[in-house]
Amino acid sequence: MEYAFLAMMGWCGTKWPGWWRGPRPPQPDPWWWIVSIAGAVGGIIAVAVFKPVIGDAGFFATTITAFAGGILVGSIVDGIGGLTNKG
Repeated sequence: MEYAFLAMMGWCGTKWPGWWRGPRPPQPDPWWWIVSIAGAVGGIIAVAVFKPVIGDAGFFATTITAFAGGILVGSIVDGIGGLTNKG
């Protein structure tokens, strides 16, 4: 159940407000799903990596770590996908 929660927080980290606004349109549908799944995996991995540092800091610290991991991994994957965008 903890992994499901961490994946959910990582998934939420990929959709930063205003992600569809800006200089370029969002990627086509399959790419958007890849970015979201990568963010979910990034949330789980971030908490697994930083668990010794977080320790027993509590629910909020774990949530923020998973969210930040989702943002980081989702942004990296989206950036790689943006390199292939010719639009």
